[in-house]
Amino acid sequence: MWANIEEWQLCQLVRLAASDPERVEAMLNTLWRSYPSLLGDLAIMAVDKEQVSVDECSDMLGIRPEMVEERLKKLRRQASPVAMAVVQDDSQNHVARLADYGIAVWEVVREFRKLGSVERLIETFPAVPEGQLAAALRYAQSNPAEIESLIENYESMLARRREEYPFAS
Repeated sequence: MWANIEEWQLCQLVRLAASDPERVEAMLNTLWRSYPSLLGDLAIMAVDKEQVSVDECSDMLGIRPEMVEERLKKLRRQASPVAMAVVQDDSQNHVARLADYGIAVWEVVREFRKLGSVERLIETFPAVPEGQLAAALRYAQSNPAEIESLIENYESMLARRREEYPFAS
């Protein structure tokens, strides 16, 4: 049986942990064996929320505190969908791109404007996760002048080409 996670389930697990801690401990140890990296991921997340100290996490995971700090930095970079999905191009153009796909944010925005919906945008970029497309749109909202300038430059270039080569497709 597969069940989607719902808030009530998490609340009841907390309740079960209070009433039958041994049972929950056995469940968690089974989970840790099935997904070895999960305990580490959760421990780093707990450090981020200041529920566990760096030293406690270091002891728990058997790694140096510096490694905990590195993993914490990585988590924080990934926690921001925009930071995770959008990077500045290293070229002189400094064009914001989707990190894992290299697609310029302005291209995503231009397509979104033409298509008129997120659903159609997802169909146009089937290999790109919806979260990354959403991050591109959020980036554009935060940086409208940059995106507008890039779209206008592209549209101007297209217009010039159409004038120069009216019979080209």
